[in-house]
Amino acid sequence: MGDKQPQNYNAGLPFNVFKRIQAELNTTQNKVLLGLTVAATAGFLGYVTYVRHKYERLGYYLAFREDGSKEFVKRTSNWET
Repeated sequence: MGDKQPQNYNAGLPFNVFKRIQAELNTTQNKVLLGLTVAATAGFLGYVTYVRHKYERLGYYLAFREDGSKEFVKRTSNWET
């Protein structure tokens, strides 16, 4: 009778609660979708950066119109006018 250890029922409680709340993150299907989403976002940001760099190399700059919209405008030299 005296050699029995008291049981600790709260030992795994925080982990089990977190595991049940965030159970949808542990499925394989969601990990695949998350990976595809990260890859698509990285591809989109890379493409936008590439196009912006390409236009700047061609001599365009981003100008703001009076109504607040943005437009790429070709740079002109003051010596040409």
